[in-house]
Amino acid sequence: MPQWLTARESYEPLDDRSSFIEHNLGHIGGALAQIGDPAPVPLASSPVDRLLHPVSPGVRLLGVIALIVCVNATRNMLFSYMMLALVLVMLAARPARLLKAILAPTLAVCLLSLVVALPAVFVGQTSAPVRLTVRAFVSVCLVVSLARTIPWNRLIAGLRGAGCPDALIYICDVTIQFVEVLGRSMVSLLEALKLRSVGRDTTKLTSAGRLMGVLFIRANEQALLMAEAMVCRGFDGTYHVRESPLATWQNGLYALAVAGVIALAVYVG
Repeated sequence: MPQWLTARESYEPLDDRSSFIEHNLGHIGGALAQIGDPAPVPLASSPVDRLLHPVSPGVRLLGVIALIVCVNATRNMLFSYMMLALVLVMLAARPARLLKAILAPTLAVCLLSLVVALPAVFVGQTSAPVRLTVRAFVSVCLVVSLARTIPWNRLIAGLRGAGCPDALIYICDVTIQFVEVLGRSMVSLLEALKLRSVGRDTTKLTSAGRLMGVLFIRANEQALLMAEAMVCRGFDGTYHVRESPLATWQNGLYALAVAGVIALAVYVG
């Protein structure tokens, strides 16, 4: 046996930071956990959701849109503070797990809004950060609460009942489904990159670009396959949902409450 084959080789790879891979794996894993969780808690454990559950999803969707428009259209901050108090009372009546699921994205958006509005203080608009943060908190909290307390199939039916075009519903439906599929593909690609990154790697940006390219190709292939599968199953682009009666006392009471809030917004200005 040659002497060079008998010599021992001790390879110790240099330490390298993999913050890009670790951070992306953590963020994608957290997003997938939220998407894959259909309902944080049973609705029966929350008195607010027990009252809102009989209301039609389309009516609730229109009501949330109207409240968001009122909050952002009024100049007087009194109405925004009143809506903030109402939202906080509704949050206080919900369980801790649902409260955490709602507050996590809401506070993130509020922090971003505060950072964006802080430069206005230096030009004399000292109240701009407070106005933007309060309105962002109310708006995002209403939207996230609606999304977390209504199953996705009922929300799609609500969009159809609210008169949304089928093309818009199709985009929303497919996007939610593809976020989870492509997220899992991204996790697999990042784990493969992590296992192959031995030692110091100075080309992580190049690897990130290649990952995005592979993900784009997979997304294109999955979109074509799903479109062909839906056509083979008889989907013609029209969403057929079971018609639920709108003339119920729950819907009427909810619409009356929303109308009262709109009237208050007009009165306050």
